[in-house]
Amino acid sequence: MARSKGVTISVKVPINWDVMTERTKQRLRQTVGRDTRVIRAFLGIIEQNEDKLLTGNNRNRIDDGKLDQLTMTALKVKSGAIQRTSVPHDFKVRFPRISQNEMTECRQTAVALYKSYLKLRKKKGRRASRPTSINSSRRIPRWIFSRRFILVEKDVSASQWWLNIIDALDSNRDERSHHDRLSIPIKISPFHLNQIQRGKVKAIQLFTDRRRKWWVTIAVRILIDESSEEKFPVAILGIDLGIEKAACSTLLTPEKTRETCYYVQKDKVKIIKKYDRLVADLQREMYTRRNNKLPSDRVAEKLRRMRSKRENVAREYDRFLVRQLLDYISELSKKHTLYVAIGRLKNIRMRAKRGNYQGRRFRGMIHSWAFARITDSLKHGLAQLGWKIDGKDARFRAVPEGWTSIMCWKCGSKGQRPKQNYFHCPSCGYGINADLNGSANIAARMLTLTKSLHSVRGLGLWTRALDKARCARLKAQKKMPSSQGKSLLSEKEPASGSGESAAVHFVQSDLASFSDG
Repeated sequence: MARSKGVTISVKVPINWDVMTERTKQRLRQTVGRDTRVIRAFLGIIEQNEDKLLTGNNRNRIDDGKLDQLTMTALKVKSGAIQRTSVPHDFKVRFPRISQNEMTECRQTAVALYKSYLKLRKKKGRRASRPTSINSSRRIPRWIFSRRFILVEKDVSASQWWLNIIDALDSNRDERSHHDRLSIPIKISPFHLNQIQRGKVKAIQLFTDRRRKWWVTIAVRILIDESSEEKFPVAILGIDLGIEKAACSTLLTPEKTRETCYYVQKDKVKIIKKYDRLVADLQREMYTRRNNKLPSDRVAEKLRRMRSKRENVAREYDRFLVRQLLDYISELSKKHTLYVAIGRLKNIRMRAKRGNYQGRRFRGMIHSWAFARITDSLKHGLAQLGWKIDGKDARFRAVPEGWTSIMCWKCGSKGQRPKQNYFHCPSCGYGINADLNGSANIAARMLTLTKSLHSVRGLGLWTRALDKARCARLKAQKKMPSSQGKSLLSEKEPASGSGESAAVHFVQSDLASFSDG
């Protein structure tokens, strides 16, 4: 039995602020504030010396060694190594109240933030905001790794669970060999405890939200056992995301197109439209007051709260939809060797921008729906179930959705949509729900893009998808003399994003890339 690399989840736990002493509160604020200043300083150095620090074939990684040569002296070195007695930006002198290990964690956090910015810049270009342009009043927490903290259970009335972290504010300045400890009470519920016990605690973050409430994020690495799977018939589940219908899934097998499921969230649509109207009214009132040179601070505060409520509703319904899909996939996996394809809505927001004659209502709906969050959450959930989600033989893929809603899955001809939810094919006369037609075509596209399934014989749509894949390979071979022909369809995966709930959210940084073991 082999071990996979594992999946990292994070558990968001509130800090029991009311039972903390004033000294502990002050030390916590000082520690997070100090870390923020150090991280910002690292980001500034990286931005100033970006050309020197970027490495890799695509120049999308930061050279940690060169960054150390710019910021940290090295007096105690291994035999044969050269000491660094002076550097252009000596952070040890600039920040005397931080230990070497804490500064290393701040550097790793800053490097991870800048790598995330590089990915965003590659996608958005100049429109991507630089990390140093973040509001200076916002705290940036560092990742504290497992050697610098311990989770302790105590039999005391104030709090059952305590987070014990190293406090080097005074000990490093006084050059003491042993650092102080800071004990922080946290409110761990049975749900939090179950999540933490699923794997090994790797790191934590201490931060405040918009309402200045303190939280701790506990990153947990779950090791998945990759046991040999039973031999079941192959099947592909195609998922088409929508607005009026949250999702539609169709199961494609070699013999025929089988069951279809619709996921309707009428309450979500109503609540979102209600909040959209309230937000529009508040925006109108705020701009009217500003144009008339009247105070608008209270209206702006109401608008911020309303947007936050709307975001919370959307996240909650999206998480519920992902949970439904995961349960359904787990049930199908008991009978099939299942592959899952979900439509990738590339450039849908560009198609909905002003000037494209799609209408104001359509533009508002598209911009308020988070399709990428559903895709990323589903991908993360399948990874926790032990699915292979990356690489050539991945069983989950976000496939290009172009033309899947207008092509007939029965005959492959171009059809018509006289109504939004109805598809009609003039070639074969077939009429069907438009979402079902789209999800079936998405499943067929997954078959076209997955080479390991091309040897499976089938009928109907399965055969047409394989014929399409063979034609694509032949065309590619004519254009390219090499034996490695490329598919005509893009295999680019969507950019990741993070989803978050009140208790559990997904880690935005790859902890394994810079953890201390």
